[in-house]
Amino acid sequence: MSSWKTGVGVVGLGLTFILSGCGLFGNAVVDDLETYMNEQIVPHEEEVSAAWEDFYLETEDLSNEEFYEFYHSDFKPYLDEQYEFLHGIQPETTEVQELHELYLLENEVYWEAGEKEVEGFYQEDEDLLVEADEMFLDYQNMTDFHNELERLMEEHNIEYLE
Repeated sequence: MSSWKTGVGVVGLGLTFILSGCGLFGNAVVDDLETYMNEQIVPHEEEVSAAWEDFYLETEDLSNEEFYEFYHSDFKPYLDEQYEFLHGIQPETTEVQELHELYLLENEVYWEAGEKEVEGFYQEDEDLLVEADEMFLDYQNMTDFHNELERLMEEHNIEYLE
């Protein structure tokens, strides 16, 4: 399906690194943030990004109708599970809970843009596609989560390790 072009790819951060608290073990925020990023968010984003790549490879030669059916029967249930997973994350500290709320808010725009894009291609509705593109652009320009992550990392002397 050559007409299917999308901004959907990496779900959020594009983080492929690990956070390290530089010997500050025992600090609840550091421990919670490391667990949150290293064991929940980064693996989740890597998995979803790979799933999107596989999805596009599997559907690239399908008609819009076949693509839409495959999306709703096979891929959308997976995305719904991932959405529920994200909403089920319960950080232990207030600081990381607030960070996670920012993550959820920003990703809500991403998920809605993806749904609009699928509908736009299926219905061949240029207005929906433009709206989806605008939402993807809005998502890319959102910085609250990243800014708060950086602030917490600086405050607690946490570094990125590749």
